[in-house]
Amino acid sequence: MSPDYKADPKYRFYNGNHMESHLYEGVEPTDFYDKLENVLSTQASAFKVNVALGYELVSKTDPDDTRYFYPNLANTCVFNKPVVINSKADIRKKVISDIRSMELADKLNYPSSGYKLKAITAFKIFIYHRDHALGDGEAVIPEIIRENKHVINFPKTNNKCVFHCIAWHTFQSPKKDPRRIQAQVKEAFKRYCSFKGVKYSLSLFRSFKPIDLLQLDEVEDCFQLGINVYKMDVASGNVECIRRSYKGYEAMDILSYENHALYIKNIDMLQSKYQCPKGEMVFVSAEKLKTTRRISASL
Repeated sequence: MSPDYKADPKYRFYNGNHMESHLYEGVEPTDFYDKLENVLSTQASAFKVNVALGYELVSKTDPDDTRYFYPNLANTCVFNKPVVINSKADIRKKVISDIRSMELADKLNYPSSGYKLKAITAFKIFIYHRDHALGDGEAVIPEIIRENKHVINFPKTNNKCVFHCIAWHTFQSPKKDPRRIQAQVKEAFKRYCSFKGVKYSLSLFRSFKPIDLLQLDEVEDCFQLGINVYKMDVASGNVECIRRSYKGYEAMDILSYENHALYIKNIDMLQSKYQCPKGEMVFVSAEKLKTTRRISASL
């Protein structure tokens, strides 16, 4: 894949406050996937994407009767809603592979049954920027997460909650304490600096910016860890994976809440639900089920 895709004379770039678009016109169908992947792979942070097609129709009865439709999300989009990209692997798994499996002609609008597709000649990529960097140590963690015994919330992470999770996961000690792993966090950060070719300094350590979800790809390669990221719906307790690693490394699970990363000790237990045998109520923890049983018994 060529890194200088913007030098293509058939290419147009548009930049907005929270989104950008990339337009290719007069392209060959065989070039579509390479150009699409080129654009998506250059993104530095997590994003959402959709693609609109530009195409030409021709009358089934009159070859001189043609109509051109400009790439427009209102009527020529490939996906019903923007696709969330949280890792480099998502680009191929959620976008490229899905589009390859589609019959693109079925995605187009036809003014009447008297027209057929002549050619798809353009496409416009719409990229929506997102703010999903992990590092906010000031986030207020709700009780349902804070008191969950399957989750560790490290105190005073100063934008380095991801490194706290890594340090905890890799530190082999039966007496390790979440409040006393600063030395291991610093060593993990030094290793990351070395991997990136950046000289470590205490000022860099203290001023480090949060890590975006899309940057976790290189963090995985640095530490040889597959990082799965989950989110929890506080109201229901439902836990959903928003980023899954496919790299084959040893897995580490973290919970993202308000841009803060917490370490998941046991994802299977965190995702468990407990149902009351005497009713239809479902609880997100065994403790809440026991409390309800005690209250019911006292009535």
